Amino acid sequence: MATPNLASALRRSLLIKVISKPAPSREDLTSVIELTASKVVEALQAQSMTFYLVEGNDIAFKHVFYSPTLWGKDKDKEKQFQETQAKLLTLKLPLGTGNVGKVIQTGESLFFNKGGEDTASLMSMAKTTGFEVNSMLTVPLKTTSVIGAIQVLNKEPTAGTAGQFTDKDLALLKEVAEYSSALIQRMVDPKFSVSPDDTARFISNLTELPLVTKLEEIEIDEKLIEVTGDAIIRREGIFPHKRLSPNSVAVLMMNPLDFAKRESFSQATEMHIEEVRVTSATLFDNLLLKFFKATKAAVAGNEEVDIGSVADIISTVYEGGGTAGDVKASDLESEDSAPIIQLANRIIEDAYVSGASDIHVEPMEKELLVRYRIDGLCQEKLRLPKQVCNALVTRLKIMCNLDIAERRLPQDGRIVFKNFTKKNMNIDLRVATAPMKDGEKVVMRILDKSKSTLPLPALGFSDENLARYRECIRQPYGMILHCGPTGSGKSMTLYSALGEVNTPDVNIQTAEDPIEYTLAGINQMQMNRQIGLTFERALRCYLRMDPDVILVGEIRDKETAQIAVEAALTGHLLVSTLHTNDAPSTISRIGEMGVECFNLSASLVCVCAQRLLRRVCKNCKQPYEAKDREAELLQKAIGWSGQIFKANPQGCPTCNGNAYKGRVGIHELMVNSEALTEGINKEVEVAQLKRIAMKSGMKTLHQDCMLKVKMGLTTIEEALVNVPPDMIF
Repeated sequence: MATPNLASALRRSLLIKVISKPAPSREDLTSVIELTASKVVEALQAQSMTFYLVEGNDIAFKHVFYSPTLWGKDKDKEKQFQETQAKLLTLKLPLGTGNVGKVIQTGESLFFNKGGEDTASLMSMAKTTGFEVNSMLTVPLKTTSVIGAIQVLNKEPTAGTAGQFTDKDLALLKEVAEYSSALIQRMVDPKFSVSPDDTARFISNLTELPLVTKLEEIEIDEKLIEVTGDAIIRREGIFPHKRLSPNSVAVLMMNPLDFAKRESFSQATEMHIEEVRVTSATLFDNLLLKFFKATKAAVAGNEEVDIGSVADIISTVYEGGGTAGDVKASDLESEDSAPIIQLANRIIEDAYVSGASDIHVEPMEKELLVRYRIDGLCQEKLRLPKQVCNALVTRLKIMCNLDIAERRLPQDGRIVFKNFTKKNMNIDLRVATAPMKDGEKVVMRILDKSKSTLPLPALGFSDENLARYRECIRQPYGMILHCGPTGSGKSMTLYSALGEVNTPDVNIQTAEDPIEYTLAGINQMQMNRQIGLTFERALRCYLRMDPDVILVGEIRDKETAQIAVEAALTGHLLVSTLHTNDAPSTISRIGEMGVECFNLSASLVCVCAQRLLRRVCKNCKQPYEAKDREAELLQKAIGWSGQIFKANPQGCPTCNGNAYKGRVGIHELMVNSEALTEGINKEVEVAQLKRIAMKSGMKTLHQDCMLKVKMGLTTIEEALVNVPPDMIF
């Protein structure tokens, strides 16, 4: 196989995405396409690469790459290619168009080289590509159907093949398409699933490890299984079947890349895993049934029971005479009962798979309501009998080590969910409880530890704001503040900013509550109020530890604000968040905390206010011409009028009928200036500060959301729901 190291790296990267979530979200689609594209270009040394996906009756351009060797030092030509790239990413072609359409229709690859029978076809391509085409490979993305295609044109001149691809290149590209198509299909089609046996074959191929499909294929040491024990095998998902030496074993695994499980297994058994084979979930479960009886632990929370099934059983108990099969009403009154443990786990798992950011468990007068916040909106998921409320809330409290006897005061805690499930869900939950009229309410914020931070360009910054913000985060000292309500994306922006300035010669230290993302090369500290570890104390400590950049999770009080300003004034770059409505009002909020205006104006680099708007579905959004009030708002805010988009009330399969999918950031970036410094020192009112900032180039939240409407990323209804029109024009 051509370039095996690169192909292996790609396979492993895609595999981790496939098996790290029960159902990968569509938000991962762009990152998977970019990963696939970059590896294809690198492995094949391609001058041009285009990634296509089928959307309805069209073929959409999803990624377009041009190599710098196509323009060299010609800046005008470079600009032409950039414009072509941007134009193509907005285009859709009817099914059946050109070579790509032929590949998608037939499901067969095309391979042309100049000098062959299809030279005329390559020469005609030059009219649309803008450069001479010497070689072309186009392969389908195919699962149960063809969902798209990958096309590469010309090898780099340095490849030494006269710009032409080879049969080995074709084999490699087919392999890459095979590995990525199943994952992409899972993201774009909610109904698509892969059977356990197919998944096992997929993983075996990707990891290049042997596949076991029948018990007869392996030697089983029953004494070894007995010594290891049911609990360890179920918890780690590792089945030891043969002892290779006194301290080493051969094992079966569904996920051989879960090295944390391997390490945990070795520590628990004091046996080194020397040989690994891949098996399906079906065969693994059959092995458990063969060698172990159903244990209390399995019944209590590890069986694959659907959340709806658990809810139906509980509802039947209270509505159907106090029993449902073997379950009685008395079984639901204890937080240690199997149905309650299952219910707590399934609620968390279902919310995670659904892409929720928060889970609300709310006691009402006659029932218990469970809601998820998805894409910024609360959606009802379950209604349960009121009698289950105390047991469920108590179970959640136990999971995060809260006082189960205290029901009168609010409490805060944290659930490390991997301690309560055998599924590969590396998530934590930030938990808050509060006494309400009808019982205790619990809200859980989902923190996905498997997610990485996004690059700054992916956060929704306009080109102008992105350039200005990048200048700000590269300042040697000063204070950068992000403001907005909870869930507006402040933390993600700060982490992304740190990712850009994180180099070996920069010492970055953070004080966070909680630590939402783990970043390599950065010193991160978790706050703990119970032992007195607060933001104030962490900041005082950091000032003695030679930092270059300090991140403070949130400025909440006078002491933290004053130390933050002190740090910014003494040669450190400090970034933090606080809760205000817009950028100018942040100035008055910091002033209310007791910071002198002249210290604030001297330390401030910029303030960035932000919100998250729901993205209108790309697949089913409907174009129309803005008129009347809508046209007036667009004209007043950004001086533009024309075609915009509205949501399709029926939705489509891509957005699950919601008409919206995903979110995009809007930003109000107020960069300090001489005029702004003067206004801060004179303590002018917030409205006047806003006027000064706008004269210096600031675009308000309303202006930026109207820009997103113009770009077709969201609708004007969604924009106005989140940000009202500016009143100072």
